[in-house]
Amino acid sequence: METTEVKVKNEFLVSALFIESAINDYLSSKLDISNPINSEFLGNGKKGLTFDQKIDALLDSTVFSIIDKSKISVFREIYKEFQLNFDAGSLEDSFTSEDANDDFLMILYPQNDYLPREEMLINACYQLIAEVSELIADKTSSVEVKMSSSRKLFVADLLKFGKFASLFSFLFVI
Repeated sequence: METTEVKVKNEFLVSALFIESAINDYLSSKLDISNPINSEFLGNGKKGLTFDQKIDALLDSTVFSIIDKSKISVFREIYKEFQLNFDAGSLEDSFTSEDANDDFLMILYPQNDYLPREEMLINACYQLIAEVSELIADKTSSVEVKMSSSRKLFVADLLKFGKFASLFSFLFVI
């Protein structure tokens, strides 16, 4: 599996942690639970709610549009698929659900036809992660996590992009 495919899976895992934390904070404020981490209900113990149950609780407790609910549900399903198929040979092989979540991603986030399917899935996954994280942050009034080192990574990615863009523009000039 290529590095970008591993990164998108890791981003799903990190985003799921953010989402679960935001939902925990939201539910603990609504239920007046002062210590959600050590709570039997919201904590990660045997009696605690699962990620799926926390998502369901959030969907039941706040107003989401049908499209937003679909995005959150697909995020949850893809997260489960990535957990089950973490060692899959490719990103596309990670999508094993009969619900065809990968096809739904392609419908939800259309990509350029000239891209390979793996690239389309990677781009669509990143778009889904961004939208679901923003939705959850907005509905739970959580501040999105900003990592200080992400700026350096973003600049490095821009530099790589600039090199590729100049390479391709050189090819078109010839």
